[in-house]
Amino acid sequence: MRPFVRYLLLSFFILCWTAGSALSGSINVIYPKPDGRIAAVDSTFILGSVPSGAMLTINGHEVDVHKDGGFIAFLPIRPGNFEFDLTAVYGTDDNITVDRLTVPVNVPRPRKSFVCDSLRIVDKNGFMGNLSLSDGDFLTLEIQGTPGCRAYFSIPGYVDSVPMAEMPPRLQPYWGESVFGEGAVPDSLKIRGHYAGFLNIDSRKLHDSARIYYHLETPEFEDILNRLLDRPNSAIDYSTLELLKIPGREYIDSSNVFVKINPPEFPRTVRFTDSVQIVRVGPRKGYLSIFQPEGVQALAVGREGDWIKLRLSQNHIGWVNKKSIEFLPPGWPPPKSYLRVVRGEADQDKLTIEMALAARHPYRIEEDSPNVLKLYIYGVISDTDWIRYDFEDKDLRLAQWSQIEPDVYCLKLHFNRAIWGYDTFYAGNTLKLQINKPPQDIVRLKHKRIVIDPGHSPDPGAIGPTGLKESEANLYLALELKKELEKKGAVVVMTRDDMSSLTLYDRPVIANAANADLFISIHNNALPDGVNPFVNNGVSSYYYHPHSIELARAIQSELLAGTGLKDYGLYHGNLAVNRPTQYPAVLLECAFMILPEQEALLKTEKFRKKTAKSIRKGIEKFLKEYDRE
Repeated sequence: MRPFVRYLLLSFFILCWTAGSALSGSINVIYPKPDGRIAAVDSTFILGSVPSGAMLTINGHEVDVHKDGGFIAFLPIRPGNFEFDLTAVYGTDDNITVDRLTVPVNVPRPRKSFVCDSLRIVDKNGFMGNLSLSDGDFLTLEIQGTPGCRAYFSIPGYVDSVPMAEMPPRLQPYWGESVFGEGAVPDSLKIRGHYAGFLNIDSRKLHDSARIYYHLETPEFEDILNRLLDRPNSAIDYSTLELLKIPGREYIDSSNVFVKINPPEFPRTVRFTDSVQIVRVGPRKGYLSIFQPEGVQALAVGREGDWIKLRLSQNHIGWVNKKSIEFLPPGWPPPKSYLRVVRGEADQDKLTIEMALAARHPYRIEEDSPNVLKLYIYGVISDTDWIRYDFEDKDLRLAQWSQIEPDVYCLKLHFNRAIWGYDTFYAGNTLKLQINKPPQDIVRLKHKRIVIDPGHSPDPGAIGPTGLKESEANLYLALELKKELEKKGAVVVMTRDDMSSLTLYDRPVIANAANADLFISIHNNALPDGVNPFVNNGVSSYYYHPHSIELARAIQSELLAGTGLKDYGLYHGNLAVNRPTQYPAVLLECAFMILPEQEALLKTEKFRKKTAKSIRKGIEKFLKEYDRE
């Protein structure tokens, strides 16, 4: 049926709909849920199912319906209480049914610049809580308020009138489009009125906590006039004139953050109590170092709310949550060791580098290139006159130490082939770096121990338009991949082989217990609000450590060739199942659950076999390319 004729018929049926018709009997909306809150975007998707062959409109837009009844639409929305109105028409000429369903949702209003009609301050810095600072710390404060004003901050009893400059307009967070869309964030989301100021903490002390205060003042008439006269007419921001209409001259707002300068509880040595600790570059920010073991000690020098600031070395700072540490008795010095001997010992499966220390120090590992590994140990000073190699080991070509800072020791290891995986741990106070060797007969799948992880369960993951759960689709694909690999002689370990519950962090534990050579996590994709699924979809692969990227590349290329789906990209992703270092690990998004056509493909054995074969070929490609290095 031609689209125009179809549209006329659909319009006619809607007009003929009567009060006696069904109200929602056959329309099933998977997303969004009624009364759900979605992101502050101007368009988003709605998906679900109607009877096969039905004609569907949503808010007056005709929507294509898959032969299985699934649909997805990407439609404009408005801030506030918004409604999706769905109408489905189906049946025969003698028995036409018209169903209607309304799905109310709440759409937050995006942040905008304030109009210049009053003095206001909001969004004061966003600290995680009260601050403990010491001499030499650099304190930066930010606010959003009325644009075009004079701003400053004060800490009573410590400092007055620290100027704050108005910064260029900023884009508000729009991560979904930035990461998973086309990366184009509209100019309409730029926000004016951001002010920032800074302060270097000196030796003056506060006896008690002091609150931060922010001040915003209307500029003088002469200042406004000069601003306008300094610009050509075409460049005048006439909203500046509105500042002349603001009643009042100054607005003061106190923050909910208190500041302590040189508090008596810092500095203080702490000990990590979690069995696996992450050190971050800032409170709740990116990872500086992962998998720090229990018992590591470091010097705490300040805090922001529940986050403790660590001085790892003269020039390196890290942050940990207070729940994962314990404070040692006052006077307990931070760890300090002189490393005298570096010793290697190898067997068929691994090379272990041992470094005897006086305490458990924080460390960080960096993959400098495919063949080079660097180990940084904080608080360690070189007295290294001896490095002992295991002469039977053919992988380690050269080991070098350097003192890159007075209290940072670096061990640089050069290998004859690409790094396969590694582990780092303490035995007593001896730090051990275990380099895992690639499996024997590398070019063949036979005898390779491959862990397959069907993602999700007990949580369903994404849900397709007709109700297929990602946890189910992942399992069906994983079981097909298991058969495909076992035909080639691989030893396959499944993290789950049914719909039983399995926590996220148990999955790498299973892989380590199985001495995995490779780890493959199977997923199927969805999108955040505001990202157009008709433009942004396809196959994608994710890695975390550099030694896993070539496995991701190889599988991605074979999935594209084998499935015929679009390329949705290769990603570095901070995903829990990819963070273990012992083996190459990837997470694969094989298809898009929320697209009716791809959900339908996932239900077919043909597509699952094709996808499994492509992943198997990608693994084989990776093994062969590794052998050629």
